[in-house]
Amino acid sequence: MPEAPIPAKVEAAPKAGPPVVLASAKATVGAIPAQVFEALTDPAQLGAWWAQDVRVDAQMSGVYEGTLPSGRVEGTITWIEGPRKFSFEWPIVVEGASVVTSVVYELSPKGPQTVVHVSHRSPKPVPGHWNAVWSTAIESLKAYLEAPRTDSTTIDSP
Repeated sequence: MPEAPIPAKVEAAPKAGPPVVLASAKATVGAIPAQVFEALTDPAQLGAWWAQDVRVDAQMSGVYEGTLPSGRVEGTITWIEGPRKFSFEWPIVVEGASVVTSVVYELSPKGPQTVVHVSHRSPKPVPGHWNAVWSTAIESLKAYLEAPRTDSTTIDSP
């Protein structure tokens, strides 16, 4: 009877370490969480404060895309729990390979305001000024939501 083959030694796959925090930014916005959430997920509103040529399918695995001055963001929604949390994966090309990063917006009510916290994580370091990118994005969101609105149904007094 032939002997059973000796199993090859299996090398353990290297364990991935904890994700790298590329950025973490926070701001208090003068709007309730539902308004902030809508500004994050409605294509028309995103086009007003974040990017051009916006495409959003606001559901799990939906697209989340826009063109920024630095290039096109082509993400996939990974979590959508309105009006508290929204996240998407954003593949970024680094040295010819794609690194799938994740962006998470967390919204917390604070009276008539909302604390917006955005974090950007990656399985490995990705070159870039990510804190500046996300601080600018949150400030733009804040400016958009806090801008005085004109109601087209009212007539201004002379």
